[in-house]
Formats: sequence, C-alpha cells, structure tokens
Amino acid sequence: MRTKAISLRSGLERFRRSPGALALCLLSVGQILAGPPALAGQAPEFVGPSEPVPAATEEGVVSYRTVLEGVEDADLRAILEGSSQLIALGEKPPATVVGLRRRAEGDIERLGTALRSEGYYQPEVDLEIDSEAAPAEVTLRITPGPRYKLQAYDITFDGNPPPAEVDQPTLAEIGIELGMPARAPAVVSAEQELVTLLQQRSYPFARVRERKTFVNHEKTEMTVQLAVDAGTGAVFGPLSFTGQEEVEADYLYRIADWPEGEPYNRRVVRDLQRRLAATGLFSSANAETAAEPAPDGTLPVTVTLVEREQRSIGGTVNYSSDVGPGAEIFWEHRNLLGQNEKLRLSATGSEIEQTAEIGFRKPAFLRPDQDRLPALSGGFEDNDAYQRQAVDGLLALERPLFENWRASAGVSLGFEIEDDGADTGEGERQFTLLGLPLTAARDTRDDLLDPASGSRLQLLLTPYTGVGDDSLLFFTAVAGGSAYYALDADERFILAGRARVGIILGEKNDVLPASSRFYAGGGGSIRGYEYQLVGPLDDDQDPFGGTSLLELGGELRVRVTEDIGIVPFVDGGTVYDEPYFNSGETLRWAAGLGFRYFTGFGPLRLDVAFPLNPRDGVDEAFQFYVSFGQAF
Repeated sequence: MRTKAISLRSGLERFRRSPGALALCLLSVGQILAGPPALAGQAPEFVGPSEPVPAATEEGVVSYRTVLEGVEDADLRAILEGSSQLIALGEKPPATVVGLRRRAEGDIERLGTALRSEGYYQPEVDLEIDSEAAPAEVTLRITPGPRYKLQAYDITFDGNPPPAEVDQPTLAEIGIELGMPARAPAVVSAEQELVTLLQQRSYPFARVRERKTFVNHEKTEMTVQLAVDAGTGAVFGPLSFTGQEEVEADYLYRIADWPEGEPYNRRVVRDLQRRLAATGLFSSANAETAAEPAPDGTLPVTVTLVEREQRSIGGTVNYSSDVGPGAEIFWEHRNLLGQNEKLRLSATGSEIEQTAEIGFRKPAFLRPDQDRLPALSGGFEDNDAYQRQAVDGLLALERPLFENWRASAGVSLGFEIEDDGADTGEGERQFTLLGLPLTAARDTRDDLLDPASGSRLQLLLTPYTGVGDDSLLFFTAVAGGSAYYALDADERFILAGRARVGIILGEKNDVLPASSRFYAGGGGSIRGYEYQLVGPLDDDQDPFGGTSLLELGGELRVRVTEDIGIVPFVDGGTVYDEPYFNSGETLRWAAGLGFRYFTGFGPLRLDVAFPLNPRDGVDEAFQFYVSFGQAF
C-alpha cells in the first residue's frame, strides 16, 4: 500500500492569501539570513493513516532515498541539496519510520530557509513518504515561487562629519545592481564590502550601525536600508615593532616602507602583515591600530612579532632503478646577519653525480621588494652521456613582477672540463661559458609537496657565449609548467598535469657542450625510460642529447584512505637533434601506477612505470622510483 503520509504548505502562503494580508513585512537582519520558519503559524497537517505504516528495516534501521522535485536550476538545486539533512545523513538512516518522518519535517524548514536566502519568499514544500518501498522513498516537491528583486539599497551616513562624497562607495563598487535577485548572501556581502572600502579610504573605524530590510510580497520586491557610521577619518601615524629579538629593526622598517602621514588604508596594514609572514622569520605578525586617532588625526600602528627558529638542517634520500640510490643534505640559516639573509649549504650525492652548492639571499637589496642572489656550485658528473667537472657561479637580482609572479635577471659564469667520448671525435674539451639568465615564474599552488589546486609556470631565457676549445654563441629557451585540479570537495581525486618545452638556437648539436644539450628520461622527466636515454643515441646506444625538447605528463591522484593513495599516470616526450620538433625522433610514451603514503610533512612516493613503445635492445621492461613528495 502506498500512502500519502504528509502534506504541508507554507504558513507564509496562507497568510498572504488571507483577507487583510499585509503587503509590506519588516524582516530583521537574522531573518534575511534564515528567514521566518518555513511553516510559521501552522501546525503540520497529517493526511492519511493516523498510525505510521511499518517500513522495511535492515539491521534495525530504516533505509531510505531522497528525491527533490520541482527545481530545474542546477545552482539552486545544489544549494537545496547542501541544506538537506536527509541527504547529509543518508548513510546514517534512522531506526524507525517516526524518526525518518521527524528528519524529513526538519528538512521542510531548512529548505524554506535556503529558498528565502536565494530570494524566493513564497515557497511551497510538499512532503511524501512511501514507507512500503525498499528502501523507503522520501519525496520533497518544491515550488520556489517568484524570485524577488532588489528594488532599492539605500545608504545613509551617521556621525559628524559624514565621509566626503568622493569617499562614499557606490552601489556598483559594493556589488549591488538594482533589479538583481534579492539574495541574502549578496546583501550581506555588499555590507561587508562597504565597510572594507571605507576602511581603505581613511576611515578605520567604519561600521554598519543598523540594517533594515523590507519585503513587499505583492510586488515581489525587497528594499534594504543601511545606517552607516564611518567614524573619524585618520592618517597613518608612526609604526612600531615589539617582540623581535634577533631581527634588526632597521630591516623591518625597510621592508615595511611605511606611508606615515598618508590617509589610512586597511589594505596597507594587511600587506605589511603578509610581507612580514613571507620572510619566514616569524610564527606570527599581528598588526594593531590604536583605539582612536591622536589629537592631530594620526593613527599609530603597532606590530607584535613572535620569532621562529632561524636555523635548520635536513636531508632527503631517493632510489631509482636506472640511477640507483641518491641523497641530499643541507644546512640553512635564515637570519645570518640579522636582516633575513639566508645562507644555505647543500651537498648531493649519487652514483652518477656528486655536487656541492653555496646559496645566499640578501632581501630588501636597494629596494624593499628586491633580493640579491649570489650562488656558487661545483662537482662531478659521470653518466652515459658525458663526464664533467665544473664550477659555476651566479649573481642575480629577483623581485615581484605581477601578482603571483617573480622575475630575475643576472650573470652566470662557469668553467667545465667534459668528455663525451668519441661522439664528437674530440674527446675531452674545456669551456668557459658566460650567460645572462632571465627568469620569470608564477606559482599559485596551495602546497609545495602535495598540491591540490593552483598551477606553476616557469620561463627561462639565457644567451650564452663561450671560449675554450671552441668559440660558442647560442641561446637557450625553456618553458615549463604544471596544474592541479580537485574533482571533489574533499580533494580525494586530483587531476595533475605537466608540460615542458625547450629550444637551443645558434650552434649545432655536436658543437654544443654535452652538458648544455637537452636530455629526457628518468624520474624527473619521462618515467619508464632510463635516465637521459630518450632521444638521439650514439653508435654505442648512449644518449647524445639534442637542441629541442618536449615533455608531457598526467596523473590522477586518488586518496584511498587518510594515509594511502594510488596514482595512475602517463608520461611522454622526446628530444630532437635539431631546433624544431619534427626531426625524426619518435615520441616515447610510458604508463604506470604510483603508491603514496601521506605523512605530516608530505607524501612518500613509489612509482612503477612501463614503456609503451620501447626500442628493442635499448629500453628495459620497467623502471621504479622511490622519493619524497609528488612527482611534480
């Protein structure tokens, strides 16, 4: 037997249709957000049997499914589904039909609140429970009714004196357009934006004194009236710091670049806090303004700082089947001379490479947002492509370019002795290379070791000239990037992709130093193929390198549990011996499966990759890689 268990109508609708109904209703601030109860003024009216009809139960619970009818708009439907307790608790069914009915009745009020928040002030919600179905079927039939429009949004400024007209935000600036849907989130957001803009226009104590909202049901319109107290205008007073011990005050004032005497702007204070946090020297940086301006109209600002540890030591280990074991150790001081100077000493070792590097960063060099970057590195490489001994130096300046972008320009100088065997017919060669590296990078990743959103883009342009056994003049350009997108709100399914292209102009492949050519293959390039082995090979089947490069990669990162993840992936690409991308080399593809163990610091990674179009006698059946952090 199918029963029509419950039928309910909005009390607001009954009130509207009754004789003498009011055309204008005053709603409080809370009622904009939550609205009047969906069924205010009426007790539930039950139609059908007075006793609940038994439902099929399993293990002492009433399983059910929820159906929402009557809403075609996808955005509105998503809001209603997010407001439904029936849907949210679907995996926790009640023990009885009475409990199911109670849960469903609560949804009527919740859905009514959600509908009113989106501008539907005459909703109807009918509920029907089919308790004979297996599972029980709960149907909510929704008639949103007309969507109300915003007829007026009036702002009056209290206080003496009111802000100058030029400082008063316009409706467009706070996101209000008359005639727009009367959505509660838009009304509240506009109010918050109004206060924020006033605080950016020299009124640090601006606040909304009162909000009145009128809803006209006959005209399906809403009117909002705001009474705003802008407070007293102010200009920036002196800036002071407290709490710093090892960091010198001169450095703090230099990066603050404080606009004392200029009109107060809340954004300036927030930017200061962000710059202090970006130094990495402080665990907290809290900027507070005085409770009121001084008699001369100035407003002092005090920043309370808590310093972090300034020294660290660490290391990483890795293993791959093509290269073998590898490790890196480092020591870092982030406040060497008291002004956030960063000194980093690192050493890297594996069967094919042993290098050491000294890196130094001097912030606020010549201007508050500019860093000086000297670096010196040296070491040995012995791989299938070449043997190399080298010392390289770099001096560069780095600064922000646009939002989320940083750019650098510098000079590099390197001396190397290399031997690429009989490939060039010349054996051991010596080079001194002078370069002018130009870089630009954009990074919006939410996490460096395990990103779930954002992207990263890197551009490198370097002209080189060289003397030694050969005179050289060439130009290298490389562009690479990665992007990340979460497929679900819990970030358990993440799509990740990467690409890199490069080109060298000016010299032929066999004239270039072997270490300056492009190579592909290996854990940081095309997994599934041995290190540097994708692309041109010499007569001994050793990598020769090339003057153009293409790499592609894609992953689906699946978090199975809080600690375990799996990652199916595909990599591809090749190297060409000419500076264009159609010189006869075949794109090499590989596919594989990765496993992740998530720690508090980042994921441990194990990837196993298989070549999809291997070369006979050259490529192995598979490669595997173990390291810390995602592949890219």
